[in-house]
Amino acid sequence: MRYTPDPHRFQLFSSQSDLGGSRRHERRFQLALLAVAIFGVEQHIFESAVQAATPPPLRVPHAAVASDHAEASAAGVALLRRGGNAADAACATALALGVVNPHASGIGGGGFALVYVAREKKTYALDFREQAPAAITPQHYHKDGKPDPSRSQRGGLAVGVPGEVRGLAELVKRFGRRSFAACVAPAERLAGGFRASSRLVEVLAARDPMDAVSPDPVQRAAFLRNIFANAGPIRTGDLVSRPALRATLTTLRRQGPDSFYRGPLARQIVAAVKEAGGVVSAEDLARYAVIERTPIAIDYRGHRVQAMPSPSSGGVVIAEALGILAAKAVDDGHAAPARGSSAQLHRLAETLKHGFADRALLLGDADFVKVPLDRLLDPGYHKSLAGRIDDKTTLSPTSYGSGAGQPPPHDGGTAHLSVIDAEGNAVALTTTVNTWFGAHLVAGKTGIVLNNQMDDFAIAPNTPNSFGLVGNAQNAVAAGKRPLSSMSPTIVLAGDTVKMVVGGAGGPTIISGTLQVLLNVLDGGLNAQAASAAPRIHHQWEPNVLGHEPDIAPDVLEGLGRRGHKTAVRPSLAFVNVIVRTANGLEAATEFRSGGAPAGY
Repeated sequence: MRYTPDPHRFQLFSSQSDLGGSRRHERRFQLALLAVAIFGVEQHIFESAVQAATPPPLRVPHAAVASDHAEASAAGVALLRRGGNAADAACATALALGVVNPHASGIGGGGFALVYVAREKKTYALDFREQAPAAITPQHYHKDGKPDPSRSQRGGLAVGVPGEVRGLAELVKRFGRRSFAACVAPAERLAGGFRASSRLVEVLAARDPMDAVSPDPVQRAAFLRNIFANAGPIRTGDLVSRPALRATLTTLRRQGPDSFYRGPLARQIVAAVKEAGGVVSAEDLARYAVIERTPIAIDYRGHRVQAMPSPSSGGVVIAEALGILAAKAVDDGHAAPARGSSAQLHRLAETLKHGFADRALLLGDADFVKVPLDRLLDPGYHKSLAGRIDDKTTLSPTSYGSGAGQPPPHDGGTAHLSVIDAEGNAVALTTTVNTWFGAHLVAGKTGIVLNNQMDDFAIAPNTPNSFGLVGNAQNAVAAGKRPLSSMSPTIVLAGDTVKMVVGGAGGPTIISGTLQVLLNVLDGGLNAQAASAAPRIHHQWEPNVLGHEPDIAPDVLEGLGRRGHKTAVRPSLAFVNVIVRTANGLEAATEFRSGGAPAGY
């Protein structure tokens, strides 16, 4: 079943909406939030307003895929209908996303996957994150004795060893029913021609400090020619093809995943990186391996929330936040502030600050540094942090840690997909090339857009990366190390049944966005689409700024200001895709901000 929501209603939360109907919905929504701010005792106003102002989610009885593109979701469902399971669908969807959204993901990147196997009643965590080359050193990211972040953001030194092909192949080999070749085939067909989405066109037209494509017209044209066959400007709905990538995908389908890490494709990747000043070698590619890790788990409101461990920071921060919020609720006698009120958003922001401070100070690749995971997941520690939250004011930044940064830029270099199949298996998979179009480097004639994942390391203590995130020696550059990530694939269980599969894209806002959608379902009882559509906030400790989407009501913002928050409007915060199991089947929702669409049957 294909699902296409009403585009007019999907503009409800867009600051660019000029539709009268949307504005009427928006006004109704803001009035409801104002009522929450004034009459905080009414707990259901926020939920009722959001659900009334958003279209319904896709509702299906058996299986669903939620991703950032309709064609990618459809590719996953096609695998399910042909006898595949959630792992096969996730592989096909991820590969398809890399074709239709090359700015966000692709086989030149890497990611994480959580896999719930229903018959075993067990969740597995696969780490196929990009890896630092063997020849890399911290000095590569210094110039004249000073840190030079630009070297980790563009060009050859920005590229980590890609893990997506190895990871997706391992996902299918261990947990799937179909062959890797069968999962590659839909992406191969799409590379022969697909319709450009409004999101792709928006990214190609972007002009910001982390510009999606070079403003220099000659460089821009050359770069895009290496990705698309289209010679002129690309408009929404145009038929777009990627013949070079299609040839690469044909090789993968015929020869298997090893053809990416050894042979002609590998040689083109190495040559492109070295020509651009990088140090990825043939040996780095040949040695790359997927790592199985133990999922993080925490109990919250009668559910078991499972997430990725290090080098994902998202799982730890989300688990810590849930523990803090649960402890604070106990302290309140379970009389929490009304959802959507300034009091509730203040508490959420203070909780996020604690989590992000610990991220900056304590997290890194656990294969290289000691991560105090037991302490970070300890309910006693969560209770102590909850006790430090003052509902009337913020604390000084030094109360959470130290560091400085700049407001994070727009980010679209990540994609998340959620899958639940008819047997109850589930996959939460997030994949990335980091920032838009990664390192702005295409590997020879392969059509592969290479990642700039080295930017996720702390190239020097308290030196912010592209997203304004700071770190220290825990996340320092080292040969063979995997950089800290904000990707947050999450599976929520009710007993032995999958209740929710959720995750997102958007740099550090992935963490706050995923957390808020999860809370919207478990605390607020929102349906999947309303949970994804509700306006969000973001705080990452440093910089000390509370980001918010445009539809937070003015009186709520005033209340946050009175509590000491410096606020800044952001057009959108994260792109979250979610599937929720209800008594009547599955609800699937994709992020309207990214133009995605779910599919199912």
